[in-house]
Amino acid sequence: MNKRLKKKFAYKKYMRDIFNGYETMLQDESVNQLTFTYLKENTILSRDKDGQIHFLTKDI
Repeated sequence: MNKRLKKKFAYKKYMRDIFNGYETMLQDESVNQLTFTYLKENTILSRDKDGQIHFLTKDI
């Protein structure tokens, strides 16, 4: 498999993991934070004091 396809599949997995994590946080209120990494990017799903979920994406 060539490099471009590997990156494409890795990115698709990263996006699926983020949305699955979001669904997990919606169903289970005890989860306060989840972190996902792709190449040089971190996405953090966190819950604030009111219980709302926020996405934060940072470059590493």
